Amino acid sequence: MIYKTFIFYCSPAGTTQHVAEVIEQELTGFGRQVTVCELGKEPEKLSEIIREIGETKERVCLFIGSPVYASHALPLIIDFIADLPLREQAFAVPFVTWGGATSGLALAEMGDALKAREYGVVGAARVMAVHSLMWELENPVGKGHPDLADDRLIKNLAAVIDRNLQQPEPLRLSSQELHYQPEAVAVEMRKLNLKIARGLLPQRLVNEDLCNECGVCVDRCPVGALALKPYPVYADHCILCFNCMRWCPENAISADLSAIHERVLERAENYQEEPLSEMFTG
Repeated sequence: MIYKTFIFYCSPAGTTQHVAEVIEQELTGFGRQVTVCELGKEPEKLSEIIREIGETKERVCLFIGSPVYASHALPLIIDFIADLPLREQAFAVPFVTWGGATSGLALAEMGDALKAREYGVVGAARVMAVHSLMWELENPVGKGHPDLADDRLIKNLAAVIDRNLQQPEPLRLSSQELHYQPEAVAVEMRKLNLKIARGLLPQRLVNEDLCNECGVCVDRCPVGALALKPYPVYADHCILCFNCMRWCPENAISADLSAIHERVLERAENYQEEPLSEMFTG
């Protein structure tokens, strides 16, 4: 059975991109045609790919990756799924990277959004990753992840999906398999979102005396939410990844993340999700 594979992801810290690259390498090794697009970075390329997905006569499978932010998939990812073209013989594999606090409701949300667009969810994965806001610490939560064991799990997922898509009618996940959080926990997670998190996270301070308007912060923004006017100005769709602070060569952007570090450790202790990485297949 011939099918086309498309991989979409947003990866502020690089770990979701790593998972996407492992999937691409594995499927390419099987001789599959794979197209990759980083959401938030390549709008013209994205438009062309979406048109191809809508027009191709062949079966398609979309791997869609998001980091978990405030217990949810990124709004960018959910909005992307909501705009996918409606078509027959369309399948999808959502995957998330999470930094040890909780994998939240992201996979369930992505699966539900894909089902609403009539894309058959044939697999999914959550992958442990170093927490993206702990780069200043010697021993961050999730240190060393994704590791070789995580990579093997992702390669196995790609292989299982490839075999499944050879079937006349691929096996799909049930609608509840990605709703793995206990309901009491899910209720609490639904109370948090990125908008609320904006009020909880520390404010970034821009030192105009240090800023030389180099534009590194703009280039490092994964969702195009930063502009120089002439100093950094943030748009409403900023996802609070703090890449601007992390990568500023002049240390012109600062914030005290210590309270966030404590919060991550507290949530990791409260939820203690196991296994750290897991794949779901039909």
